[in-house]
Amino acid sequence: MASATLSALAGAILSPLRDVSLEKLIDYLWDHLSSSPSPSSSDEAEKQQQLKDSLEALEEAKLTVRLMQSRITKLFEKHKHNERVVGLHNKLKDVGYDIQDLESEMEYMELERKVEEINNADQEADTTTSRFSGKRLFPFRLPTAFLSKKKRRLPASSQSSSLSTDDDIVRQVTSIIKQINSIESKLKDEIKLEEWFDQIKLNGVYDPREQHHFTQNKRVTTSSTNERKIYGRDDEIRRLIEFLRGPNVDGNLSVVPIVGLGGMGKTALARSVFNDRQIENHFDKKAWIYVSDNFDRVRIIKEMVDIIIPTDQRCSTTSLDLLERELKRHLTGRKLLLVLDDVWSDEWQQLLSPLQSAQAIKIIVTCRDPKILGSVDKGDKIILEGLSDRDYWSLFVNYAFAKNNPDSYSQELHDIGKCIVGKLKGSPLAAIAVGKLLRRSLTEKHWRDVLESDLWKLETDAYDIMPALALSYYHLPQHLQLCFVFCSMLPKNYWYHMDDLICMWIANGYIHESGSSSKTMYDIGEEYYHELQQMCLFDRSYYDFLMHDLMRDLAQLVSHGEICIYESGKNKKISKNVRHLYVKDSIDLELVCETNNLRTLVLVRADDMSAFVSHEAFKRIRVLVINDANMQEFPDAICHLQHLQYLDLWETCIQSIPESLCRLYQLRVLKLPPPQILPSLFHNLINLQYWHMHRAHRKIFAEGTLIYNVERERGYVISQVRNMNKLRGALSIRALENINNMEEAMKSKLKEKRHIKKLGLHWNDRVDVCQHHIQEEVVEGLQPHPNLKELLIDGYMGSKMPKWLMTLQKLKKIELVHCRNWACLPAALGLLPSLQRLYLYDIENITVECDDSVTEMYSSLERLELSSATVSFKGMSSSSLSSSSSSLSSSSSSLTTSGGCRFFPRLQYLRLSSCDGVNGSHWLMSSALKQLYIMYSPGLDDQLPGCLYGLSSLTRLELCRAKIKTFPTEVMATLHALENLRLAGCNELLSVEGLQALPSLKYLHITNCPKFKSWCMKEMTELHELNIDACQDLVSLPAWSHRLPSLKYLRIVKCPKFDSLPEGGLPSSLETLVIIKCDPGLMEGCQQEQSPEWLMIQHIPKQTYIV
Repeated sequence: MASATLSALAGAILSPLRDVSLEKLIDYLWDHLSSSPSPSSSDEAEKQQQLKDSLEALEEAKLTVRLMQSRITKLFEKHKHNERVVGLHNKLKDVGYDIQDLESEMEYMELERKVEEINNADQEADTTTSRFSGKRLFPFRLPTAFLSKKKRRLPASSQSSSLSTDDDIVRQVTSIIKQINSIESKLKDEIKLEEWFDQIKLNGVYDPREQHHFTQNKRVTTSSTNERKIYGRDDEIRRLIEFLRGPNVDGNLSVVPIVGLGGMGKTALARSVFNDRQIENHFDKKAWIYVSDNFDRVRIIKEMVDIIIPTDQRCSTTSLDLLERELKRHLTGRKLLLVLDDVWSDEWQQLLSPLQSAQAIKIIVTCRDPKILGSVDKGDKIILEGLSDRDYWSLFVNYAFAKNNPDSYSQELHDIGKCIVGKLKGSPLAAIAVGKLLRRSLTEKHWRDVLESDLWKLETDAYDIMPALALSYYHLPQHLQLCFVFCSMLPKNYWYHMDDLICMWIANGYIHESGSSSKTMYDIGEEYYHELQQMCLFDRSYYDFLMHDLMRDLAQLVSHGEICIYESGKNKKISKNVRHLYVKDSIDLELVCETNNLRTLVLVRADDMSAFVSHEAFKRIRVLVINDANMQEFPDAICHLQHLQYLDLWETCIQSIPESLCRLYQLRVLKLPPPQILPSLFHNLINLQYWHMHRAHRKIFAEGTLIYNVERERGYVISQVRNMNKLRGALSIRALENINNMEEAMKSKLKEKRHIKKLGLHWNDRVDVCQHHIQEEVVEGLQPHPNLKELLIDGYMGSKMPKWLMTLQKLKKIELVHCRNWACLPAALGLLPSLQRLYLYDIENITVECDDSVTEMYSSLERLELSSATVSFKGMSSSSLSSSSSSLSSSSSSLTTSGGCRFFPRLQYLRLSSCDGVNGSHWLMSSALKQLYIMYSPGLDDQLPGCLYGLSSLTRLELCRAKIKTFPTEVMATLHALENLRLAGCNELLSVEGLQALPSLKYLHITNCPKFKSWCMKEMTELHELNIDACQDLVSLPAWSHRLPSLKYLRIVKCPKFDSLPEGGLPSSLETLVIIKCDPGLMEGCQQEQSPEWLMIQHIPKQTYIV
């Protein structure tokens, strides 16, 4: 049973309320009324008048509903345990659900009408095309099931929605208005009662509400500490000390934020540093201010004045202006350390102005939401996450056993403790609170009772946890509260993907598009997700998330019964308030019969799905997930769930789906095992945004990739996607050889799919499947929307580039794979303004054309990869194409043609792999280049190493199987920024002479270079890491090895002739030495104490030897 304290906490926070608005419903109803045919009888005229009257009543109720929401919230804030106000809040929430249901039914009717219009228009267009072309509409054999339903409409009886008459609409609108009027009447009474109570209190009699007040423990922090030890924060303490002792970077004021979830130890960390002896003499004054969620500028400035200014010099005033002037005067020329603890809004930056007079000021800000930092956030904030397992266990043991010796207790008790620790997910505050609770009785029974309890049902010491976390929830805006609470219906310790979550939020009506913004609901949902993530309410991951157990428990606490995770044997009944139900095992249908507003249903087992879904309790479901591998038949009852927007049956074994599925017009997400035959009316799902019907790893859907295999025999024709203009993310269309002509390809209507950002077009790599000119026609017919960002063309055997490619002004990435006949990249491609990445794989003899009349070609390109390609450049004069191998100065800061055109001016990453030839490769060697990889490309051997000349920005260079013997000093001297050099499989390499000219080289890796044995160079003072692998002729390191002051890591592997260390020994800076499969005598000597080799290396802390 929950403790009284936590029950009070739960009562002090209302469950989140979605915005109750009538605007959208009214718009739907007016549209419905205006599109209705003129009445043909007095009965019809009377019904339309009733509908019009109901609409006018709704119009009048719009402002009332808005005011009610505001007034109920204010009343609750004033008196948190007024059950009448809580009841009004819940009734208003019920009205909101009824409004949402009616909106959804009207939306269904509208979509149904649109589908009918689209199908009629398509039928007319096909008839016209057939009449003039004389060709069959389907130039391939369809399965019998497909032919029997081709181009047919659903029968009228099945097309009609649940709102078949205006009477139904009037009835539901009337019910909504009655509920609103009832709530308004009771709210007026409550407001009058509240005014009467206020008058009694004003008259000095007493406060009738005082006995019901829930008094929270007001948290106040100070710099005083009784902490014996800070666990697991050594790195953070070191960073803070360095910050406080170091100089200010920008001006006289520097800020370091400490960000983290409630209970992560932000205050304890700041307090530890504030009192550290290492900073005592660095500041003239130190001030600790507890800001809190109630920002009071006057109070804070007054506290600063009281701390900084001696008592006899203070002025007695409450004037903010006078206080700030006094503060400025006393800070002039002084050094100040200021801690602002528990900051909740960006208002704290108002405090900075009067502090500017100080000679130097360092500020530590602790907060939960990094957004409050604003412009002060320079990216150097300290983010506190859960402690490591080892540190967390030490903290837990300290509080659980206190002065008792942990070793005196059974291993079983320790094991139970570790299970409890696993639930707390690294939260220091949780470890302290739960540890104190466990300390009461160091018995296995007591500890097991705690382990098997929900965290919010712990006794009053757990109150230390939840209020701290509840503040994070309380300060969320209403729309984020809804999204956060919904997350608690997902299983514990289960990683969910952002896309799934956002689609579920949308299905439940938590996200709304703004008329003034071009953002889609998904875009807005993505912003919501990252806001919650920044608030540390999710474990950190960009796309996948795991909800912290404590935050999940909090979310369930404030859901007030709307979320239920049912486990047979543990739960005996289900609240009738449940909106979102997760069933881990089988469930008795009678248990959920009382619920009438279920929105989300997740089933791990589906024993009798038809009985389930057919029941009245499930007709309003928006999200349905069934994870039962034993399910083999698609339950027909699902096709009657007209509100359904998210359907996931992917982990079932269903093999076929009925045509009636295509009546779920509101469906946004569909995940199924691949159906044997696609329903002929699949194109009717015009609201669909995602599907997953491919037997690949589930991660494919998580990455937002829609895969569609064109298969004539199974109904997967390209025209099935023609009406799905809300598809989003990445679309991969495969087996395009099954499309016969441009007209058929154009039926995909890709040009109308504005939300597809990535498009993959795939032909099976078989030359004889279809003629090349047909592929050229087909690719022209697959023109995407101009919004496209990334394009992949794979297996295309045509020689022409599609004309529409030049129109994609937003295109950032092009990838051409196995397009062996593609002849050239025309100059116009180099003029695409947004193109940043270009990949050419397995392409023979492709020409990159240049236009000398323009200023820059490929002006935005940053990354270029050529693999198994033969490439040449066309359009430069012969004088411009001088061989870089004969002219070391050919790579310059401005690769310019004779006509003045700059080529690849911003190229930073270049990979050439298995290239037989790159004619004019020096056009790729720009001084902007930062990473260069030349691998398995004998066609470039004659250009190395001369083509490297002048690459002054290059930081990483890898040469693999290059025919190179040594490195000219004059070339290496121009590589000013090179830090990382890797040489692999260079069979002709004799020495690394010339590398000493590299001023910045830090990492050198030489592998599989059998002739390499000579260093022939001077020491490299910046070298940090040296790796030598499989160099059979290498005998020893250079004599000057001990003069490498920065070398920390040395690894020698599979060098059988390497039999001695250099005479001067190894540098004192070396931290790690690894010698594997080298001369056995050397390896034995290194491990034998007092041997000459051992004496040379005894200072190295980490050594590894493997024979």
